[in-house]
Amino acid sequence: MLRAIQGFFTATAAALVLAASPASAEQRLTVAGYGGSYEQIMRTSVIPAFERENNVRIDYLTGNSSDNLARMQAQRGNQTVGVAVLDDGPMVQAVSLGLCGKLPDAIRDGVYPIAVLGDDHAVGTGFGFTGIAYNTKLFGERGFPAPTSWMDLARPEYRQRIAIPGIDNTYGVHTLAMMARIHGGSDSDIAPGLKVMRQQINPNVLAYESSPGKMSEMFQSGEIWLAVWGSSRVAAMQQAGFPLAIARPKEGAVVLMTAGCAIADSPEPALADRFLAYLVSPKVQEIFATQYGAGPTNRSTKLPPDVASRVIYGEDQVRTLIGLDWNVVNRNRADWTRQWQRQVER
Repeated sequence: MLRAIQGFFTATAAALVLAASPASAEQRLTVAGYGGSYEQIMRTSVIPAFERENNVRIDYLTGNSSDNLARMQAQRGNQTVGVAVLDDGPMVQAVSLGLCGKLPDAIRDGVYPIAVLGDDHAVGTGFGFTGIAYNTKLFGERGFPAPTSWMDLARPEYRQRIAIPGIDNTYGVHTLAMMARIHGGSDSDIAPGLKVMRQQINPNVLAYESSPGKMSEMFQSGEIWLAVWGSSRVAAMQQAGFPLAIARPKEGAVVLMTAGCAIADSPEPALADRFLAYLVSPKVQEIFATQYGAGPTNRSTKLPPDVASRVIYGEDQVRTLIGLDWNVVNRNRADWTRQWQRQVER
């Protein structure tokens, strides 16, 4: 009898150990990404389906690109984040710092070539572009033509009616780079862009404003009539009913991608790759096109006409996008910032 009782407790203890073992614990993955409307879409329309389909728990960590990049650097060697979603520029920097794992072939081969970043270590999860946003109602009332060129920002009728994000923001970097390019410079020679910004654009700028909320307020109050901004920001205001449109300048609209990577040495590497593949799946790409205004980077994504008309969609449109050499930009960005602060945003 004693042996039987001992055997019972031994078996019970073994069962409890197995029940508490890591093999039976729920898998968890931490995803770091944007806040605001992007976070809302992730939490309501994207993450729940992945959790159900894979029997896992996703912890979503909110932060802007700079904050999340700094967090991953601080956690080097002891990463808690499995997947990060950043702007394309900071993402290329993350790759250069060795923070991202290699893309699985299936992810790389399913997207447009421009969406493969950092020597196959990161992938664009949505296309946007930087262009010139303008108040269509006000433009109509005043008889102004829709903007068609980056140099429309220098038109005298817009004096003190323009907002441009600062050099700390990707939109500001895009503005400076394009001004340099169309005036004989390049990503490696930014001097012509600084000169044009200082002499021709600056008199028209009411504010160098990087906050999306403040930019929205200035449009709504009528303080500004046009701004350098992103297509997804404009799409959000359009959905809210504000008469805003965005022009793709004839010299080119600069691609602005949300980009994802699986963090090197993360706790759940296979699960991280699975979630990254999910972000670029046609189903999720359609969700972000519809709700966020992000063009699909997956070439197989099919969009209904009303959605397709609002985003970057298809081979022909993707081919017109201009990309910056982010390796060059990131290497020189601190110097650009110093020059911008001395010469432009004074």
